Amino acid sequence: MRRLAIVTAGAAIGAGIWWLIKKPQTPAAISQPLPVQPLTEPLTLGGLDYLNFDFESLLFPWGQNVKPETAYPVQGANTMQPRGIANNNPLNIEYGDNWQGLTGSDGRFAKFESAFYGIRAAGRILKNYRDKYGLKTVTGIVNRWAPPSDNNPTQKYINFVASKAGVNANSPLSMADYPRVVAAMIHFENGFNPYDQNEIITAVNAGFA
Repeated sequence: MRRLAIVTAGAAIGAGIWWLIKKPQTPAAISQPLPVQPLTEPLTLGGLDYLNFDFESLLFPWGQNVKPETAYPVQGANTMQPRGIANNNPLNIEYGDNWQGLTGSDGRFAKFESAFYGIRAAGRILKNYRDKYGLKTVTGIVNRWAPPSDNNPTQKYINFVASKAGVNANSPLSMADYPRVVAAMIHFENGFNPYDQNEIITAVNAGFA
């Protein structure tokens, strides 16, 4: 009886082991690393973008291309403006005629209440040059506007205006050319041109009206 019990118990144990071997094993859950999320914002600290910051230019500034600061003051910025800009008379028209928008003079040159009236007056003068004196080219205009007899760099003025306006110095100007010529003359007279081209076109057209 005892022997039978032992045999029976052994059989049961063997069957259990066989069942465990044959039972399909359920794999244990494997911990997967969390997906790395792409950065949607630059890595910054104290306002600096450390991923895109140019450390080379900071540590080795020599040999870097440095952009020069604007050399000219903007309209209305300070008292260092050129005379023509300060007077709203960017082509430096001499005082004497009763122009629209005239407010007085600085002793020699007219002063206008706004740049529109100063540029309009210049347009009116160029219209008179064309209609009264037949001066329709940059060469003819500048020779009368800034003659060499007044110690002006007349030829340099002519070359600059023709190049800046994109016209031939000795070719008759079309109406569309005049605003560009005036813009170039403003640049030469003052060292820069702070005015929007649409403002110049409007004022010049008013002078020719």
